[in-house]
Amino acid sequence: MNFLSLIWLIFLPVIAAIIIMFPQFPNHQVIVRRSAKWFASFHFIYALLFLAFFDTSLFGMSYEKELTFFGMSWLKSLGISAKFAVDGIALLLVVLTTFIVLITLFISKIHIRSKHKLYYAMVFLLESSVLGILCAKDMFLFFVFWELSLIPIYFLVSQWGNSEARRAAIKFTITSFVANMFLFFGMLILYYYNFAVSNVLTANIESLNMDEKIYPLWFQVTVFINFLIGFMLRIPFVPFHNWYPDIQSKAAAPVNILMSGIILNTGLYGLIRFNMQVFPEIFKLFAPVLMIWGLVNIIYAGALSICQQGIKKMVSYANISAAGFIMVGLGCLNQTGFNGAIFTAIACAIVYSALFVVISSIQFRTKTTYITALGGLGQVMPKCMYLALIICFCAIGLPFLMMFTPKLMVLTGAMLSNLDQQLMVKIAAITGLCAIAVSAGYIMYFFYKVFCSVLLDQWKKIKDLSPQETSVLSVLCLVIIYFGIYPMSIIQIYQSVSSIILDVLQV
Repeated sequence: MNFLSLIWLIFLPVIAAIIIMFPQFPNHQVIVRRSAKWFASFHFIYALLFLAFFDTSLFGMSYEKELTFFGMSWLKSLGISAKFAVDGIALLLVVLTTFIVLITLFISKIHIRSKHKLYYAMVFLLESSVLGILCAKDMFLFFVFWELSLIPIYFLVSQWGNSEARRAAIKFTITSFVANMFLFFGMLILYYYNFAVSNVLTANIESLNMDEKIYPLWFQVTVFINFLIGFMLRIPFVPFHNWYPDIQSKAAAPVNILMSGIILNTGLYGLIRFNMQVFPEIFKLFAPVLMIWGLVNIIYAGALSICQQGIKKMVSYANISAAGFIMVGLGCLNQTGFNGAIFTAIACAIVYSALFVVISSIQFRTKTTYITALGGLGQVMPKCMYLALIICFCAIGLPFLMMFTPKLMVLTGAMLSNLDQQLMVKIAAITGLCAIAVSAGYIMYFFYKVFCSVLLDQWKKIKDLSPQETSVLSVLCLVIIYFGIYPMSIIQIYQSVSSIILDVLQV
């Protein structure tokens, strides 16, 4: 396994971006596009090898590697190092990231018509920054990659979106910068207070577990809230959610896939890695609040989804609503709920990326995303309709599809939770069950209105999916079906990690 290096996994996309942007690299869209797809395919296979050789029974990090500069550690005198490692959760998200990027590049062919070299370079820079977030063992290294990801997001949204995309990109960048200041402030005071108490300078995330006897409660709560604000923006959670539907409605279709497939999970990962593992006692204290927050997210975002006229915004709010189940699962403080929360995050990335692929195909042919302007497309796009039906059935939680098991686990975890507020927890589980029924309403309304209502005259001559679009959606549907039938093939990869996290929480 010497050929498996996290350093190469993380930084290969940066090398690819530099090569593409190099002046001597041909500025021909076909060459650039095909080179990018070949590299993304190789990178995905390379990530799969990490998963193939990963020991699922391992109770801790694996493939640990440190990046040195001229043989020296990075800022060693300050206790800061460029160390990378993955556990079961991080590795799953790494593979998911490379898969979503590959899907995105295949869809980009029909949507990206200008600045090809810059576009593919920005996609690879975003991929590398997300992989750095998922693999970083050092707190400040994590923040460097977290901030770095803002650069490609800004360019991807502003340069290839509609006329209002630049405003949405600036809004997201400024909002993220403010939230990141909370995150950075929390890291700084945690770093210095830890030094004051232990007389050891370290930014290693595993070395920062808070002990209630040493660190006062007010200090832990302060840092916990700072982290919570920084991470909730990216999940995204009410009331930090407005940027997401705004960007999704204005960005290009491939960027929609990237945002829903990989960006949202970085917030969840940060929440688990910092709020849960560094502040276990405070997380237990906040668990009922987070569970209620998750329910508010499910209901509020679901209600907003029903009110939308644009299918991009409708699916965006549906995605935010589904993210509420993640918080309910984490708030259960038991293994069933936690495993369900992680599985929900992975399932949401696949399902909502697939929905945005469907929307991209419709938008490319009709030049509109308004529900009232669409209708009866199933008569002229039967392949798209049948593949979209599988995806919509999965989104509403139909059995034997990918979203059913995680939602069932979250609701079961809520019913079995040992939180003190037992009545509130049971109400939360019942409310979540009702929310699933409501979500079925607006998802199937979208499907009916777009594909099954009366065919409008202006759409009678549009063509069905191209072979490339059919292949991408078919692969996504196969993934949805396979992991719906064999959910344990995912759960067993991170089950040992969830046991460690719950042991730290002492539940």
